[in-house]
Amino acid sequence: MVEFIEDKELFKNTVRVIFDAREDDEARTQWLSQRCNSIGGSEIAKISGFSKYGSALTVFNEKLGLSEKFKGNIHTKFGNRMEPLIREWVQEDFEKETDIKLKTYEYPYMMIHKEHEYFSANIDGLAKLESKYRYWENRDTGEIKEIPSGELIGIEIKTASEFLKKMWIGEEIPDEYYCQVQWYMGITGLNYFLIIYLLGKEVKWKVVPRNDDDIKALFEIGGNFWKNNILTKVPPMPVGLECETKEILQKQALDNDIEITVTENKLEKYSKIGEQIKVLEKEKEQLKQLIYLELGDSKKGSDGFYKVSRYEVKRDKLDTKTLKEKYPVTYAAVLNGQTEYVNMKITKCK
Repeated sequence: MVEFIEDKELFKNTVRVIFDAREDDEARTQWLSQRCNSIGGSEIAKISGFSKYGSALTVFNEKLGLSEKFKGNIHTKFGNRMEPLIREWVQEDFEKETDIKLKTYEYPYMMIHKEHEYFSANIDGLAKLESKYRYWENRDTGEIKEIPSGELIGIEIKTASEFLKKMWIGEEIPDEYYCQVQWYMGITGLNYFLIIYLLGKEVKWKVVPRNDDDIKALFEIGGNFWKNNILTKVPPMPVGLECETKEILQKQALDNDIEITVTENKLEKYSKIGEQIKVLEKEKEQLKQLIYLELGDSKKGSDGFYKVSRYEVKRDKLDTKTLKEKYPVTYAAVLNGQTEYVNMKITKCK
C-alpha cells in the first residue's frame, strides 16, 4: 500500500498549497476552477509549442470559456484508474531491475507558485531511493549521472499503447512530458522527476533531471502568455494545428454574404502552397515507385541509413449508397454520426 505524505509545508519555500485533492467532488470542482486561474503542467507544452494536442490558442480559448473544457475520454479514464496501481507496482519492478529499493508516496495537494500565482502543479506522487541510483553513464568520457540516496523525487505517471513504443525508444522522452516535469520542478524546487509509464503490459521509467535553463524559458513563456494574452484577453496567433481550425470554426456562423478583404496576400500564399504540395506529393509517389522497382519481390531493403519494409494491407470496402437504399434500417443502426467540415476554394479574381 502506498503511503501519503501529508506535509503541506514540504515545498514551503516555493509553493502554497491550495487544497487536498482527496476531498472528492468539491476538490475536483476547486481544481477545475483553479485551472482557469493558472497554468498547469499539462498546458505549458501546448503554450510553448511542444504539443500536437493543443496550442497557446486552444489553452487561451479554454481559460476564457470560449471553447468547451476537455472532460476526459476513455484513455484519460484508463490512466486515472491505473495510476494508483502503477505507483505501487513500480516499487517491485524497480528493485527487481536495479537491486535498489524505491519507496513511492502520494502527495495529494494542488499547489501554486508563491511568486507566480498563476503557475500551478498537481503531481502524481513522490519517491525516495534507499541508495544512490546511477541512471546514466558515458564510458567514453567517464561522465556519470546519478540520484543521491534519500533524495526526494517527483513522479509523473503515464499510460501508453504499445503502438507508441517509438516515443520511448532509448533515452527519448516525449517533448510534452519533458516540459511538464520541468515545469513541476520549477514550481516545487525538486531536482529529479521519474516518469513512470505503462507501455503495453510493462512498467518502465526514465529519469529527468532538473534543467534550470529550460525552466527559465518555460516560466518566461508562461508569464508572457498570462500577461499578454489571458489578462488582456488578446488571443495568440494559431500555429497550424487542426484542433485550432476546429475551434475557430466553432465560433463562426457562416451566415454572412458580405465580401471581406483578406490581407497580406494570404489567399495567394495559400494557393501557392497548395500547388507546391501537389508537386511534392507527385515527387514522393515517384520515389516510392523507384524504391518498389529496386526492391523487386523483396519485402525489405536498406540504403545504410534507413530501412524499408513492405507488407500487404487489406480493408473491406463498403458501398454506403447501396446499403442506405436497400437496407435503411441496418444503415441507420450502424451509422455513427456525421462528419462536418468547412471546405474552402480559392480562385483568381476575374
